[in-house]
Amino acid sequence: MKRGRSQQPTGSGRRPAGRSTVGLLILLLAGLALAGCPPKNNDGPISVLVSSDKDASTTPDPEQIGQAARVEGQLNWYTSLPEKDATAFLDAFKAKYPFIDARLHRSSTFDTISRLNEEIDSGEVRADVVHVLDVGVFIELRRRGELLRYASPEGSAIDDRFREPGYWWAMRLVAIGLAYNPKTLPPERAPRTWEDLLKPEFRGKIGFKDAATAGTAYAEYFLLRERYGTLFWERVAAQKPRISRSAEEVTAGLLDGSILVAGEMAAYAMIGAQEEGKSIAGVFPKEGVPFTPGPVAILARAPHPNAARLFIDYALSREGQTLFRDLGKAYSARKDVAPLRDQPPLSKLNLLTPTGGWEEYLQKQGALRTEFEKLFRPTSE
Repeated sequence: MKRGRSQQPTGSGRRPAGRSTVGLLILLLAGLALAGCPPKNNDGPISVLVSSDKDASTTPDPEQIGQAARVEGQLNWYTSLPEKDATAFLDAFKAKYPFIDARLHRSSTFDTISRLNEEIDSGEVRADVVHVLDVGVFIELRRRGELLRYASPEGSAIDDRFREPGYWWAMRLVAIGLAYNPKTLPPERAPRTWEDLLKPEFRGKIGFKDAATAGTAYAEYFLLRERYGTLFWERVAAQKPRISRSAEEVTAGLLDGSILVAGEMAAYAMIGAQEEGKSIAGVFPKEGVPFTPGPVAILARAPHPNAARLFIDYALSREGQTLFRDLGKAYSARKDVAPLRDQPPLSKLNLLTPTGGWEEYLQKQGALRTEFEKLFRPTSE
């Protein structure tokens, strides 16, 4: 596999000279000197949900990063965040750093990663920063040496459980529940547990996102499979649910009555629909709520590593996290950013996380996504 060549930021602290031409030359050289350098190999142990920044690299000088980012002048953000929210967040970033032409590349979690892997395999990486709802993706990228090591000054504010210092940090936390439309399904008939999905009255009237493409859907499939076993999902499949590619499609089904229950809906999608005046009610079963962090990281071969550093710092800052919470209705992993008023605190939910850790979550991903396909999209003989 081809590797791009770049260097870690230096500590020279040079300033542009007085004359414009000389100053431009120095600025250009500073940009070249500040490009990130990917490690050739990363075969060391992968730490997940760690609690110390001691393994992170020394933080580069912010002024140097800013100067080099001006020379780069561009940023490519790959994300699975809903396009409206991602666009608004990127607009706020561009308002703060108007010298950066920040561009959005939005798709589902696994479609985004498929595109990124194609770029890596071809040796032509265009992505600078990636954010999707799957921790396993970042474990694998880290193992392959495809994440840039950067000690963001904002990183220590992120909850210790949801970061690998110097490599990735949770940009949002997502809880997953059930949802229904009170206008078509009276609350007294609505499901309150996951096993309520198996009631005959919901046959053909349940909607799910596709676990083969969506990070939250895979998280739910994995975690409820751990909780109830494969038989649970076989019985759910026998209910003939409708599989969609987005939360918007599932919400539309609830509103037009083509489904009665969303068997998988992230808390942010519920709150977002409610704020838009849509008739959506959410349920977080007491026996367990699937949960997944959505990390953000810089690619080791990012073409604009210093613009990426500015983006990471902004995304993890209190300002950025508060905006992200308000736009995306997600929980923040930052300790000083409270959830939205209408969201139950994470401490009040019985969160389900992988019993074998996020490494196992990654290792089983290929097999379980295939299993989901066979259950919910069986092919004829």
